[in-house]
Amino acid sequence: MWKRKSDEHDSSSIVAQGFVPCASFRPKVAFSIRVLELYRVAHLRTPQLSIHSWLKTLADLHGGPFKPYLAQQFSVSFDFYSSILRMVKTLVRRELGRDGRKWRMENGCPACTLKVEEEPELTFSILVTMDGNNSLKRVFRREAPDYDDAGNPLPSVSKERFDPRAATAGGDYFLPREQVDRWADQKTRIREDTTDDKSPCKERWKNLSDDATKKMWAIYDETGVFVCLCRHGFVLMVADMVRSGELSKYPLAMVEELMDSFGRNIGMGYDISCGFSSTLWKSLLGPRALLQNFCCLVGAFHGHAHNRLCQLLYLATYIFGLGLEDLEGCERLFSKSNANAGSVRYASVFHRLQALAAYFEHNDTHETYANLSKFLVDNYWQALGVLKTEPALHLAMAAANIQNVDVFPARLEEEFKFLKSLMAEAEEDSLQMEYYQRLVNLADRRLKRDLTTETGSSATLTARRHAQENYDKALLEVQQSETAMGVVDRWEPTGPEWAEAAHLVSTKRYRMALLKLERLVIQRMFELTKMNLSQTGYKLRRHIAKALQARSQAIKNALKTYNSAASALVPAGRILSWSEVVEYAFLADFDLLRDPEKVGEVREWATPGARLLLDQYFRIERAREEVIRLNVEIRRFVTYLRDEKLELIAAEERVFDTNPGLSWCIRKYRMERERYNEIHIKRLTEFARKAGASFTGTLQPGVRAKKATPPPVNPMEGVVDAQSAAEQELVGRMDAVRLEDEEHEIDDDVGERAEGEQLAEDLHTVFMVSEDGET
Repeated sequence: MWKRKSDEHDSSSIVAQGFVPCASFRPKVAFSIRVLELYRVAHLRTPQLSIHSWLKTLADLHGGPFKPYLAQQFSVSFDFYSSILRMVKTLVRRELGRDGRKWRMENGCPACTLKVEEEPELTFSILVTMDGNNSLKRVFRREAPDYDDAGNPLPSVSKERFDPRAATAGGDYFLPREQVDRWADQKTRIREDTTDDKSPCKERWKNLSDDATKKMWAIYDETGVFVCLCRHGFVLMVADMVRSGELSKYPLAMVEELMDSFGRNIGMGYDISCGFSSTLWKSLLGPRALLQNFCCLVGAFHGHAHNRLCQLLYLATYIFGLGLEDLEGCERLFSKSNANAGSVRYASVFHRLQALAAYFEHNDTHETYANLSKFLVDNYWQALGVLKTEPALHLAMAAANIQNVDVFPARLEEEFKFLKSLMAEAEEDSLQMEYYQRLVNLADRRLKRDLTTETGSSATLTARRHAQENYDKALLEVQQSETAMGVVDRWEPTGPEWAEAAHLVSTKRYRMALLKLERLVIQRMFELTKMNLSQTGYKLRRHIAKALQARSQAIKNALKTYNSAASALVPAGRILSWSEVVEYAFLADFDLLRDPEKVGEVREWATPGARLLLDQYFRIERAREEVIRLNVEIRRFVTYLRDEKLELIAAEERVFDTNPGLSWCIRKYRMERERYNEIHIKRLTEFARKAGASFTGTLQPGVRAKKATPPPVNPMEGVVDAQSAAEQELVGRMDAVRLEDEEHEIDDDVGERAEGEQLAEDLHTVFMVSEDGET
């Protein structure tokens, strides 16, 4: 084997020849860098591709049998190769001043974080969404169970090996567990001067249930991930959910991080924001969140399963300044990242974190950033399409005899007040119902006592004693209610108070039956939605189908109970049919039934036609806001396209004389970032040409209001001239693309770019080897 004089170990010589060994000393097996790189990229694009499958593929290509022991050796070599890439990346980002989670969060999305001078101030400085996903769980590895002399199983012992690499394997994506656990003890994190504000949707959501969030999955260590994204899909941070469900500590830790990084006017989408907002305001973060105007919102998809009152408070459609953002980016990310589930389920802590961090970084660079201009253009077209429906809205308003659009906010406020009045029973009504129920219990206990004879067998005497004790207990409860309510004369069945309380009790029974029916219908809606997902497996579809059959019977039983309770009302409530219930798609249909005494009243905002007009009006308002936000984001993006290239070229030249290898690595980093810029430029210019006067923004780059990175230590001369030249180049390229034929390919220099990237790849490997030889 050829060996350089500077090589102290055989591993350095092996890497210099394009191979990565599987051992530091006296390696017997090595894998070529090209094979390792090909597997790395293929695995990131197809996470289902395991090491075993890859090695079996290589065995088939070489015409030999698969040797299982190679899997362990390949894993070691791949970890070694990944560590080299990570070290080089760290050196590059440190030189550029881009290392650390804080920098990545504050600069990761050009459209969200880059500020341009003289841009209009947005209602929300940044829009983010967060949610938990339990698909990326990892099995907690234990020793085989042992048993005591009596045959009882003993507590199993962990066989997890300590790996110091796990502490940094998550890179700057994963929040440290210690940072998250600071919010675990709610007794010390909740202020005592606040009252408990129960969420109206708590019973509808599994991850709001105390039983669900406190349940530990014994066979798992990490039970999933909790992620936070910007509205364009860039991953801001990730937290491991450790032996728990979706606890409040995960979003609380992320809210703290968000306020540290972005300051005021943050809009956060979360599927259970209605419940989490109460937790946030009561926590130690509450005063700060209130001061910084932190806003909790509910995404458009999850919003349809929330209480109507909750929708009016949190649903994206009715929030001023939100635009057309649906706040459902987490669901789109999970649909892709769940492909990692099979490969991380039985992995070690280190390998799981390494795989997920690499996947999120690759997805940000080669999926989210590659589609950023498409996101902006598609949203712009969507907003313009919504605005085109405004004439139809005015025609419908004229047909409905609505003179002014100001009536819609007023109707929304009226609906809110009506539903708010139904949220809780008055304290006086609750005391009356409780007293009435205790009087009914007292009468029942008196009857049972009188039916028992005073003489007879010992069993009869015991039964009479028990009956007397039950009567005395019921009498004591009645006396307690009378003391609390100040009742002088006990109510009689013929009195007016008794009749009024009986009506209140029957109304409450009616509402409880309505709530159960509503909950079952919501569960059915979610199951039907799941049935329509393209990637739902056959077994799961069969399981859901069986559950739907059982659910249908449960709905029929609940409907029967509801109709019985409605018939007992005076006057009788509305009787529902099976066909009406199964077609309910919005909870507002149920909410209008909550007040049986007023449900017959005609309200202008309660009719289906009025609701359609209301929603269409607010959708048009959100479309106007979306255009304003997109104009800002597009200018930020084109400014980034100019400044990023300029900054990286300057960094390349700055270190070229002192460290050519690092200069080449910075160049490779720049070429990776510029890979999709031609596509972005063409897409934006084509949109501006086709939209014409409808596009009210500009593609002219602006001036950064605040530098994303500190200025270089040794600034180059002529930076101002270079900036002007870069700006003219960008505008010229946009003009050139605008004049190009539609069929012209924009990636003519793909071969040259790929060759340059490969050269930089080889050079950074040689650079690392030379550094290893000199140390």
